Amino acid sequence: MKWIVLGCVLGIAAAQTGAGYYKDNGTHYLLYEHGMTKPPPPPPQISSNPNINAIEQLELQNLPTRIVNGKRIGCARAPYQAALHYRGQLICGGSVLNHDWVLTAAHCVEDKGRYEVRVGSMDQQRGGQAHRVAKIVPHANYDDFSMQHDLALLRLATPLQYARCVQPVRLPTDYTELLPDCYLVSGWGLSKVSDANVQRYLRGVTVCQISRQQCRRMYRKADVQIYKQMICAQRSGRDSCSGDSGGPLVAEDTLYGVVSFGIGCANKDYPGVYVNVRRYIGWIRKTTKQYDKQLI
Repeated sequence: MKWIVLGCVLGIAAAQTGAGYYKDNGTHYLLYEHGMTKPPPPPPQISSNPNINAIEQLELQNLPTRIVNGKRIGCARAPYQAALHYRGQLICGGSVLNHDWVLTAAHCVEDKGRYEVRVGSMDQQRGGQAHRVAKIVPHANYDDFSMQHDLALLRLATPLQYARCVQPVRLPTDYTELLPDCYLVSGWGLSKVSDANVQRYLRGVTVCQISRQQCRRMYRKADVQIYKQMICAQRSGRDSCSGDSGGPLVAEDTLYGVVSFGIGCANKDYPGVYVNVRRYIGWIRKTTKQYDKQLI
């Protein structure tokens, strides 16, 4: 990854890198290197499980956007949405829990380095509030092979200031209650198979839950296990995709899932897989309280 510094080129917003620059064309941030757009990078390795990575790579070969057939949404529609950047580049989404904490996926923060969270803006590179991540707390039982417990908490160096477009997401209160039928999943999409051409504006799409039993049958042919800590959701022709990892799966402003792996990119054979947040309420509360006390 490369360091990015915001700048301006001929009145067009750009971000300089060591080998090129990002240019804002009004709808996307395009990465140019030596006068040419950057070629697609190798498919990401989000798991040590080759079967999960094979699914991700298969989908990326024909990836039209990260949020497939979604629509541009305003920041007030998802005021809990966070953009997670690593050394200046968008890598994942996240959800605002309170003034100091953001929830994302553990596989998003495995690299050491400088992470930053941006909230309160439809634009993932500008506007709103940008806060440095001071502490990363992945779930102690996260397994990058099975993708179980794929959650991480991010403690911000400075507190968020609540506003119309910056609000905490609600957490579910009772893990025994029935899950909603459908959800909003949101994030920043791609225009082509390359993270060099990320969508400028936040997009969202509605997906609906399928049973764990059905999801297990669908993933069995890929030799991928679906566990009780996971939620599966899809909708014909609509989905999230791998680059939206860590982002929110929400119903009525309540966070039920976190984008994890194997997202189908609208592939009917592989529903999106999300961490079931209801099963981690105790861990979230205990962990945030523990680290907050250390800072007093």
